[in-house]
Amino acid sequence: MIDLSPELVTIIMMGGVFLGVMTGYPLGFIVGALALAVGYTIFGGQVVDVIYSRIYGIMTNYIILAVPLFVFMGVMLERSGIAEKLYDALYVWLGGFRGGLAIVTVLMGTILAATVGIIAASITMLTLVALPSMIKRGYSKSIATGAITSGGCLGILIPPSIMLVLYGPMAGISVGQLFFGAVRPGFTLSGLYVIYIGLRSFFQPHIAPAVPVEERQIPFLKKTWMLLVALGPVAILIMSVLGVIFLGIAPPTEAAGVGAFVATMLTIVYRRFSWQVLKEVALITMRSCGFIFLIVSMAVAFTAVFLGFRSAPEGHTAIHSSQS
Repeated sequence: MIDLSPELVTIIMMGGVFLGVMTGYPLGFIVGALALAVGYTIFGGQVVDVIYSRIYGIMTNYIILAVPLFVFMGVMLERSGIAEKLYDALYVWLGGFRGGLAIVTVLMGTILAATVGIIAASITMLTLVALPSMIKRGYSKSIATGAITSGGCLGILIPPSIMLVLYGPMAGISVGQLFFGAVRPGFTLSGLYVIYIGLRSFFQPHIAPAVPVEERQIPFLKKTWMLLVALGPVAILIMSVLGVIFLGIAPPTEAAGVGAFVATMLTIVYRRFSWQVLKEVALITMRSCGFIFLIVSMAVAFTAVFLGFRSAPEGHTAIHSSQS
């Protein structure tokens, strides 16, 4: 074991993460390797006990079960075809405004954030559904891709967010309280995106032109019916997850199970369900959760070593302090 100053440990660990990321290696491997190397230098062979106790405590937390269920729900929803129908309905309502398609994309991202919880699925769906339409109608590539990225990334903040589910147990905070606290800033950010697109499209009409009139000449009643039919399944899914949490019916883990079940039922109703779809959704869920849990466990190991050193007595290290 070697006595190192807190400043030197900070420089080694934080600088190592920065340099490791620049090499292109997966983040989980980088932080895990740093945790083992620095931990062995500080704690010697006892570093295994430091890391194991922290990882075991996080990975056996009951709330973590919500992660694979929310991922399953999001991937199954992606296969249901609901997103395409919702985009078509919003398209005929807002396409006539300058920047309307970009605004529709952000609104779609907001709705998907409240039903999916993982940004990869949201951005994938928005890219496949919205990007070709915007590029075809002369939208600037920067505003088109910006709308997709900003709208898709709202899934990090708006519940049910996988990030909040993982952060809660690590920080010792109720996931339900995090969900409550994230709703207002999430929708505020969405509103700011819409305002920005609207203002920029007003002053720079060429970057986001309106959709031609002949493409959106649909009777009012038909447009209204399209919107109601598209929003119905989404409202059901949101109420099945966030509704049961906010009404105090079930905690996030059980709500995630309900959401996964409802997403499967909606896929069946839309006639998109098959055993092949179920197999693909299950495999994607397993692969995604494997990456998620790898990053979380290695991040916990990294934090355990870093905080274990900081909490040691002056000039020495103490293994028991890192386990407290």
